[in-house]
Amino acid sequence: MLKKILAAVAVTAALLLAAPAAANAVGYPSGAPCTFDVSSTQAGHSATLICVPGTWRDGETITWVASGSDGASIVMASSVTFSKHANADGSDVLRVTLPADASGLYTVVGTGAASGHVCSATLTVIPADTSASAINDPGSSGLADTGSVIAQWAIWTGAGLLVIGLVSVAVAAWMRKVRSS
Repeated sequence: MLKKILAAVAVTAALLLAAPAAANAVGYPSGAPCTFDVSSTQAGHSATLICVPGTWRDGETITWVASGSDGASIVMASSVTFSKHANADGSDVLRVTLPADASGLYTVVGTGAASGHVCSATLTVIPADTSASAINDPGSSGLADTGSVIAQWAIWTGAGLLVIGLVSVAVAAWMRKVRSS
């Protein structure tokens, strides 16, 4: 009986430890999203596009393309489409200056030459005569919250109670076997 219980525990442990391996087999896209330091800005002002470390491969060439209602007059380095290298940690910072008459949505898209990772960020441009109270910061990373809604302590408590219950059943079965013999 003890051998069967140990075999069941071993199989259960193997299944629990093998489950994360299936998630690692999926080819997830590499890189993190790039975000502007603000979600909206006034026309004629600048915004900073920030790509966290690991977004790009170390030192890879990134081709940036900007578009919007007046995309031709966005000032980034020297033109609207240009290439630059990511930092050694895979991060990048890009300062975008918008035209004085800009309004609407502006999108900046970066494409990594080596990784093929595509990262886009959108910025809302408010006309220059709008009050500054309409400008706000993003407040979140823009990533989906994919975490569990169950507290981690609750999972550990449940697992501990399950183990205690299995041990109790095994001890009771062993005691019954000892008393009968």
